[in-house]
Amino acid sequence: MFILNIGFALPLNHSIVYSNIKLMIEKKVFIMSNLVKKDEAKELRQLEFFETIAKSGDEYSRYLENLSKKKLTRVKQSVSNIKSGVHASAPLMCLGHEKCPFIKRCPIPDKNDDGTLDYGEASDYPIGRECVMEKFFVEQKIVDYLKYLDVDPNNPVEMSIVNELSLIDLYKNRCLFVLSEGDSKGNGRDFLMTDVTGFNEYGDKSETTKIHPVVDMIDKLERRREKWLDKLMETRQSKANFMAKMGDNNTNSKVLEEISKLREALYSTEVQEKPMEIFLDD
Repeated sequence: MFILNIGFALPLNHSIVYSNIKLMIEKKVFIMSNLVKKDEAKELRQLEFFETIAKSGDEYSRYLENLSKKKLTRVKQSVSNIKSGVHASAPLMCLGHEKCPFIKRCPIPDKNDDGTLDYGEASDYPIGRECVMEKFFVEQKIVDYLKYLDVDPNNPVEMSIVNELSLIDLYKNRCLFVLSEGDSKGNGRDFLMTDVTGFNEYGDKSETTKIHPVVDMIDKLERRREKWLDKLMETRQSKANFMAKMGDNNTNSKVLEEISKLREALYSTEVQEKPMEIFLDD
């Protein structure tokens, strides 16, 4: 056995803390450096992609230059409306009171005392444009989801989910109209429909009764809603995991917290005035 003399030594528990924190910081720095490298490569790929789109549109640009100013303005306005979300493209196009399948739900006609509708003039309807009722319905749904789910309108991923959820509500509302009034054949008000399956030798038709397809559609829409809500949760969980790796600049990042722990471990170590004797077995 012999004695090893050193000027000072870390207590055993502080040595372990120091080693663990050092490894964690090295791992964090490695992860962050890799993320930065990936971001730089991604920006280059994005730039190349944008240049490819610009080149592919040169021939089409020549076609647009030949359009009249009025038509070109209309094209740009249509594109702008599509980019703004489902509230610009999802609602039904108004066909006027004579062709609309949901005219009984339309707020434009006046209702007489006997329950009949006074349709008014054709100019009262936005024919060729979005249904006034569905337009405001889907716009309100988008606003509600934005506020309730706390979504940033500048976030394209979460906004696409908000648009899908609003679209599901729009389609479900349309399905409920069918169930409340019946389809073109009068089926659906009791959730059922009657199909003619054939005729016998006497000319009598054979019928079968089954659940109306709109009922199944509502069920599919609800399952679709659950899927998109799950995707929203997964998106935010992924963002939280990424921020946990990168650290949050607005608050103390995890890297800074680990460095702070390291400093505390080092500064709390007292330098021993007397040499510390460590006995090692020969």
